[in-house]
Amino acid sequence: MAAAAELSEPKIRILVADDQGVIRMGLAMILDHEPDLTTVAQAGDGEEALRLIDQYDPDVVLMDIRMPVMDGLVATERITAANKAAGRSKPAVLVLTTFDDEAYVLSAVRAGASGFLLKDTDPDLLVSAVRAVHRGDSLVDPASTRVLLERCVELERQIGGTTAAAPAQPDARWAGMLGQLSEREREILVWMARGLSNRDLASKLFVSETTVKTHVSSVLSKLGLSSRVQAVVVAYEAGVVRPGEAEVRWDA
Repeated sequence: MAAAAELSEPKIRILVADDQGVIRMGLAMILDHEPDLTTVAQAGDGEEALRLIDQYDPDVVLMDIRMPVMDGLVATERITAANKAAGRSKPAVLVLTTFDDEAYVLSAVRAGASGFLLKDTDPDLLVSAVRAVHRGDSLVDPASTRVLLERCVELERQIGGTTAAAPAQPDARWAGMLGQLSEREREILVWMARGLSNRDLASKLFVSETTVKTHVSSVLSKLGLSSRVQAVVVAYEAGVVRPGEAEVRWDA
């Protein structure tokens, strides 16, 4: 697995929300095996997850989609709204599901999830994903990323009345908002859409990760978004990047 954080640093606090106890326990065992991660609470539905977030203040929530009482998408929307109202960035939500379906990917992204993984994801990738969303990078399952971007382009074609052989027109809804971005912020948006993490961006642009995070926060704020993965969708919808140009990176 990826190198652990220094032992002197606080552990990443995680809440696991899934209606199946065996899955909750299995995820907790994987996470608690890592020296820099700790599971602070487990929830059986979205409503319980919201209560436990207030009680335990986790950094990351692993959120199942299909749960009774309140599903994971509604819970994620409420977490995102609460974070925005309080001016904070945590907890980040990493959505887990067994359903490799673009509808769930899009719904999770629009609800404000920072990442999307299938439940049969390799444990190493799961751990890397938790660390990534905690430090502010977005992580999406590779197969789901492809489905997501292809689906976005298909939706653009349907809305614009274009055919599969014709390129989709950029979504005019974003034109004015993108105009608010500085040249450097537009550059940041393009590289985010191509899959670069904050660390990658810092290295490529010869600046510090702190500077990159400041630019990313500004991009999200100006576009009214809550996560990097939402910014990726916007970049494709707006025609800033096109399918085939994105390179998904998996850094822990």
